[in-house]
Amino acid sequence: MLAYFLFSKVKFPISFSVVFFLFGCQASAPPEFGMVDWYIANGTGSSMKLNLYDKVCGRNHYRIRVARLSEIAISTCANESGNAEIRYNRTAGYSVSENPVQHDVVSSNQSLHVAE
Repeated sequence: MLAYFLFSKVKFPISFSVVFFLFGCQASAPPEFGMVDWYIANGTGSSMKLNLYDKVCGRNHYRIRVARLSEIAISTCANESGNAEIRYNRTAGYSVSENPVQHDVVSSNQSLHVAE
């Protein structure tokens, strides 16, 4: 009974503070230099999945699926020169040596060609 009484008195302040905290986590500042729209082109004979990391904003894009012989549009944060700085690797294969991490800089409307 005492626990119910204490919880009923502090329920509103606790729930208010939790909601306020979650709203603070959801707010994000816009990128300093804007966004860059570019493309990932698949030059392999089969579909592939990529893990991509935006080095400017520090965001991960997991399991980006690109169908065979096609390309998809992607938007990442721009650096001070207006380019996207990324690192990526393919998610298929038996070992890390088969799918090393690649570092690249991509400009606006450019295609990053990923081949075997």
